Amino acid sequence: MYNLMDDILEHSIVLADALKRNWSIEIVFLKNNHHMHYKYVVPVFIDYEKQIVQLQRFDERIFDINIEDIVFCEVMI
Repeated sequence: MYNLMDDILEHSIVLADALKRNWSIEIVFLKNNHHMHYKYVVPVFIDYEKQIVQLQRFDERIFDINIEDIVFCEVMI
């Protein structure tokens, strides 16, 4: 059975670990019901209270997404 809370927790752990180690991540998330795919993104800041992750791409663009909207999140080693 699909459990959203487990998914959010897993993604939060991956993001927090990447942030701590300054690793890049690959992330897929939903935006207006479309899958957005970003490779080689560096997590900058996680706001657990607002459930928002602020990400920075290597091209220096910064954007915010909701942790709930993350479909897939993997550390790039």
